Amino acid sequence: MSQFGMQMPGGRQSRGSAPDVYTALMFVGIVSMLVAVGLLWVAGSKVAPDGNPLKLQEEGRISLQDE
Repeated sequence: MSQFGMQMPGGRQSRGSAPDVYTALMFVGIVSMLVAVGLLWVAGSKVAPDGNPLKLQEEGRISLQDE
């Protein structure tokens, strides 16, 4: 076919794959989730005993830290 100057469809050398819109949206979602977790960690450390947001408060005895 090259003798007639025709080209086969898809005959061009393919480029490497590039990030698409879904990849960008996933990246934005992950960054947003990490920011939300960070803000919850800061807020939890303000109300948790000893400033450790993973530590539970005693039942019936809930207190807030003084700043």
